[in-house]
Amino acid sequence: MMRLGLTLTVLRSARALRQLTRRHASASAGEKKRVVFLGSPGVAALTLGRLLDADSNFEVVAAVSQPPAPKGRKRVLQPCEVQALAEERGLRCLTPAKARDPDFLDELSALKPDVCVTAAYGQFLPKSFLSIPSLGTLNIHPSLLPRWRGAAPVQRSLENGDEKVGVTVLQTVLKMDAGPIAAQSVPRPVTEGDTAATLLDELFNEGCDLLINDVLPSLFDGSLEMREQNDDDVTEAPKLTKDEGFLNIHESPDARSVAEACRDKVRAFAPWPGTFLNVRAGDAAYRLKVLEARIGDAVDGVSYRKPALSIPCADGSVLDLLRVQPPNKKAMDAASFWNGLRGAELEFLGLED
Repeated sequence: MMRLGLTLTVLRSARALRQLTRRHASASAGEKKRVVFLGSPGVAALTLGRLLDADSNFEVVAAVSQPPAPKGRKRVLQPCEVQALAEERGLRCLTPAKARDPDFLDELSALKPDVCVTAAYGQFLPKSFLSIPSLGTLNIHPSLLPRWRGAAPVQRSLENGDEKVGVTVLQTVLKMDAGPIAAQSVPRPVTEGDTAATLLDELFNEGCDLLINDVLPSLFDGSLEMREQNDDDVTEAPKLTKDEGFLNIHESPDARSVAEACRDKVRAFAPWPGTFLNVRAGDAAYRLKVLEARIGDAVDGVSYRKPALSIPCADGSVLDLLRVQPPNKKAMDAASFWNGLRGAELEFLGLED
């Protein structure tokens, strides 16, 4: 009964938005629509830049980002990428600690936004926020919803070995990433060189294309049609944590080979939180960061085969390490690390060893 209620709510929301946009389009034809953008990290700044440079019938009247945070060894307060870009482009930027802050909501209301657009903003948007933009709020989400709702969709997709990825533009509702879908990209295959970092840039760029060329024009002229998500197909993409980066070469979490699962985690967790192996070389035990890896060919034991350090896994599959970083040293290729061992035997330890 609860799921049916949620589905009906989404359907009513989409129907109401279509009716509202048609009335709004007829009442304000020829006027530039007012857009407020919300986002924080680099991929969000990329999106803001695309919106600011778009030759279209809207204008970005303000940005909203997370407040400045301490960074670096000296913990100096620094603005996030979206705030930095907004200031560089002379755009007003609001930085509330919480999106439910009454003073912030008053400032947002005063801007009279027709629509808000979010991309990796990082805060829950309450009903008091969602009721302000006259045409609602749209979100660029880098997954093929309803698969991978949550904070880390690209990372979880790669970590779990998904064969295809894509991006969705959807209406924001109170439940996270559960709103009706306005547009979705054609799924594209995951390739060997893909990492979370490269895919995030690509997918947000593609999301901008969908938003600027298709969704916003249709929203403004009242022709936008949306479809509800199928809750039976939902998977969750929880936020990453530092302790998830351990590479287990002894067992796989699913039907993939151990080497496949490790390779997928390496590219999913790049650059943060990163992945690692606990190793012992001679008398020294330490954490070895793994920056780049691939699936290798069969090998009898740990060995260097240009350009990789090949590690046999418990199921017979082989993980090739291409770039690593020992403690207190710079990143290096496998050859440099192997030579630095000076013949010491390399042993791979468990997470708690």
